[in-house]
Amino acid sequence: MTRHLLDAYRTPPWQVDALVDHVPAIRGVVWEPCAGDGSIIGRLVDRVADLTAITFDIDPDLSPMVVADMTDPRAWDRAVALYGAPDWVITNPPFVTGFTLLQHAVRVAKVGVAFLSRVTFIEPTRRRGPWFADHPHDQRIVLERHSYTGDGHNDACTTEWLIYTKDWRILTPPFGVSAFGYKPRL
Repeated sequence: MTRHLLDAYRTPPWQVDALVDHVPAIRGVVWEPCAGDGSIIGRLVDRVADLTAITFDIDPDLSPMVVADMTDPRAWDRAVALYGAPDWVITNPPFVTGFTLLQHAVRVAKVGVAFLSRVTFIEPTRRRGPWFADHPHDQRIVLERHSYTGDGHNDACTTEWLIYTKDWRILTPPFGVSAFGYKPRL
């Protein structure tokens, strides 16, 4: 199987619905550092009334509001200087750059981060383990398996939203959710 250019895969609306339904604290200024086709922000704007979005992507052909390589900490610092720190960072990043993006997002967000990843992402590897030990997530929303290529077979994996907050008390229990029933049935 050939990977998509820049490891970009569309986030289906039902995955964003599961996030919004289980994390009602999402509002304010939201940054999407890997906006791609805008599927996350588009659905968030449809679902959350009090939301201002700023989209970033490395690919200028996708028409983000800001073209930037958000794996670079200087890009985050420049964005904060221009726009102020976001309330939330919400993203479905490429797997290979996800850890770097998560670290920047947690550092910069004033309220929280919602990070879509494979469930295996939080395994305490030698590289990620120490950071995860120091930065535990506050909530997780495990989603049904989805084929990001659309063929039902390739690149089908179980994903989850990892939620990090500056104050976990803004979250609504349960803090570990199995979001069954959001995926459309064919």
